[in-house]
Amino acid sequence: MFNASSKRFATKVPGTIDLEISDPVLMLNEVAKRYETAERVLMEYVDNALDDAEVLFRENGNAYPYPIRIDITINRANRAVIIQDNCRGMTRETLERVVRNIGESQKRGQTWVNGRFGFGVHAFRAAAESVSFQSKHELGSNHTLTLQRDQHRGIKEAKRLDAPFPTESGTGTVVTVAGFEADWFSPVTVDSVRAEIEHHFERLIARRNLQITVHEAGQATQVCTAIDYAAIEGAAIQEQLHLTYKDEEYPVTIYCKIAADASVKRPVSFFARDRRIGDVVEIKSFMRKSVFKTSVWSHPNLMGYIEVGNLVQPIINRDDFVRTYSRTLLYEALLPVEAEIKQQLQGVNQQQKEQTFDQFEQVVQRALAEVVTDSGLAVVLVADGEGRRVLVENGRLAINTAHPDFQERLRTTRQGNPRPSDRLNAYLAGILSIYGVHRLPGRNENLSADTQLDMQIEMMLALETQLRHLQNKSFKD
Repeated sequence: MFNASSKRFATKVPGTIDLEISDPVLMLNEVAKRYETAERVLMEYVDNALDDAEVLFRENGNAYPYPIRIDITINRANRAVIIQDNCRGMTRETLERVVRNIGESQKRGQTWVNGRFGFGVHAFRAAAESVSFQSKHELGSNHTLTLQRDQHRGIKEAKRLDAPFPTESGTGTVVTVAGFEADWFSPVTVDSVRAEIEHHFERLIARRNLQITVHEAGQATQVCTAIDYAAIEGAAIQEQLHLTYKDEEYPVTIYCKIAADASVKRPVSFFARDRRIGDVVEIKSFMRKSVFKTSVWSHPNLMGYIEVGNLVQPIINRDDFVRTYSRTLLYEALLPVEAEIKQQLQGVNQQQKEQTFDQFEQVVQRALAEVVTDSGLAVVLVADGEGRRVLVENGRLAINTAHPDFQERLRTTRQGNPRPSDRLNAYLAGILSIYGVHRLPGRNENLSADTQLDMQIEMMLALETQLRHLQNKSFKD
């Protein structure tokens, strides 16, 4: 039987008390609540397989000694997910220890892996009823062990299986997370799991002889593939920092690309030992330090990664870094790089700004043509810092985008790119209703002032409605 309380000392020092965990299930379930999606829960078990594979990689001169396969099967009928690998596997003693010894991890001294706390085994508690392990090490037998979410006493010891282990290597681990709650499991698909793996482990799955696959039971298998940054058109920013902390030097690798096409969504992310910690913009501790914040790190054209290695450690649920002086060193070293990226993004921002004003111009011209079918007036947007709001000349209506009245009503994105707004539409509709109707030669000359005023109001409202419709359609597309 497994002990729920903390390890007891052989002798107790007089006048002292020992810490005891009175309800381990409650504590572990609360820790597991830090996971927000079932996919993130599953990544813990995929990560454990990759940690095991990393030992083989390191022991074989940074190459896998045989093809490493990690297969994920979604069993929708049973609301279960199975993660199977053909790595080293675990002996019975190791299997029982990783379940029994909460908060203890043999990985803690291994600088190339992320698991340091031993809580990843219990990630299932956030979303499912049980986790089962079947594992075979070359020095041990095939054993299985099951842990229930509400259980901390009476856990059955690992049971020996006589059947051969289901991998070509004859070793590895099969993890079955079963009894997912419906709300957690319904969003889980092959595409969602594959996308999480491709994002979370993008640097590892690029390696030769490592393959991760995902499929639903009875259906075709999909292979996870790594993004090829080099194949994406755009300017690359590459730097290798060497930071000294406690008399040791730590490399930090930066690879960012300002893509010509913003359709590939891969925001710059922090990685630790080739595992994604999170998008830079999601790391709150860094964003508090950042100078340019979302104007850089949320830019739709910016992608890439920052590999921090062993300089900093992720917190328990791996969505931020532990607060240390080394973290401060890292963030301060990244600020000059951030400034360089900001500078290089200026060209992209200016190009996008010009393209957006071209869209504005087309929308305004179309709105006028829809409402005033025979206006014969060409509408253009110009930036004239010292000019009037509007200039009409030779059938050309030039609206000054640099005028304070226009700028006051202009909405912009985080990157300073102009966006339409209701206030701007109303402003443009007012201009068009005056210059598009009443300033045209020969139009409405015999109408009374009241009638012309009514026409102008109706025209302004119609133009505002048409502008809003066309703007929404144009910028949505």
